[in-house]
Amino acid sequence: MEKITIYVEHPRPIEPPAEPAPPPPQPLKLTKKEQKKLRTQRRLAREKDRQEMIRQGLLEPPKPKVKMSNLMKVLGSEATQDPTKLEMEIRSAAAEREQAHIDRNIARKLTPDERRDKKERKLFDDPNTMETVVSVYKVNNLSHPQTRFKVDVNAQENRLTGCAVISDGISVVVVEGGNKSIKRYGKLMLRRIDWASAVKIEDEDGEEDEDKPVNKCALVWQGSVAKPSFNRFSVHECRTEAAARKVFSDAGVGHYWDLAVNFTEDQM
Repeated sequence: MEKITIYVEHPRPIEPPAEPAPPPPQPLKLTKKEQKKLRTQRRLAREKDRQEMIRQGLLEPPKPKVKMSNLMKVLGSEATQDPTKLEMEIRSAAAEREQAHIDRNIARKLTPDERRDKKERKLFDDPNTMETVVSVYKVNNLSHPQTRFKVDVNAQENRLTGCAVISDGISVVVVEGGNKSIKRYGKLMLRRIDWASAVKIEDEDGEEDEDKPVNKCALVWQGSVAKPSFNRFSVHECRTEAAARKVFSDAGVGHYWDLAVNFTEDQM
């Protein structure tokens, strides 16, 4: 009798033992041409429905767009009865249409906050995504101040984390961030910067070494990681390779340095 209380027990429902249902069919991915064709068909269907409703008297037919250029073609003999009055009506109707067009544009216009959010969505990935893309670049010589400035500032503007480690004979640049930012930064490193001319400008004051290899930048590795290893982007100048590797080891990614050091042009 002690188990009898005022409470009602609702046991948890147990699913019957059975195989899980198959996943629903995925929507078919349409090409740009097919999407454009569907939009055209929907627009034509809407226009056809509107014309049918006008024909049945459910909608008021639109007023003819009379302009000064098509005045005689639209009105015909009516245009000769009182041309001054008719011209004033045409100009006022044209002004009303123009003002309605301006009002629609103002209603559609984005606020400064909405415009900023739209620009951020276009330039950067969703911050809630868990994927972090990493790119490791190997540069023979990153001592030129102009190229070093471009590497540093573009990483900060693209909201990338990582580091650029400059040592004697080799420089390694590691960047972490979203897919869009990494793609833009890759174009900077591999296309936009002329690495060979940067070294030539620097060597004009000193003696040129003919045996020195041509300065170039190569993408050593690119992939996804669970979380970023750096908090911000920074530039480090190291005198020895051991000190350069320690920068990566402190962040737990010493293998990035090993990948760049062991990378050869045959692997490209």
